[in-house]
Amino acid sequence: MELSVNGRRRRAEQTAKAAPQAEKRPAGTNRAPAGPRGDKADWSQAALSFLREMDRRKMEEERKRLEAAQRKNGDLEMLSKSLDVMEKCQKIASRIMRGDKVPPQDEQFLMEADPDGYKLAIACRVPKEKPKEWESVLEDEEREGGSSESDGGETEAPASGGEAAEC
Repeated sequence: MELSVNGRRRRAEQTAKAAPQAEKRPAGTNRAPAGPRGDKADWSQAALSFLREMDRRKMEEERKRLEAAQRKNGDLEMLSKSLDVMEKCQKIASRIMRGDKVPPQDEQFLMEADPDGYKLAIACRVPKEKPKEWESVLEDEEREGGSSESDGGETEAPASGGEAAEC
């Protein structure tokens, strides 16, 4: 291995050239030149506006989903109430068909809520010697609502067990 002075000089010159370029820059500016920095800021602004737009779209979709859920809840509530009314009508109609006595409010409720079911229950009524007297299926609010609506006009009482028809 041979040592040459010329090789050392060349290396020293190369390092000397690199060192002054680093010293020529001001002390506080170790950043990249202004051109690329401007590009980064532009990219940041574009990314920020894109993210804001995405957030706005997500919020709009969430609002629409919540509105749809509220509509579905309203529909479910309405169907639930309708099912309760149908269940009460079925109980009243089955009691009438067996020949038992039901309160007049229940008969009125059945007539208003399910006229065909009322007609069928009366037509299929089976007379009993000792009919059972049932308490009302209706809740207090329904009884009060039914009596206030029926105060306006008198309705005929349904025919007694004489018209029993087999279904």
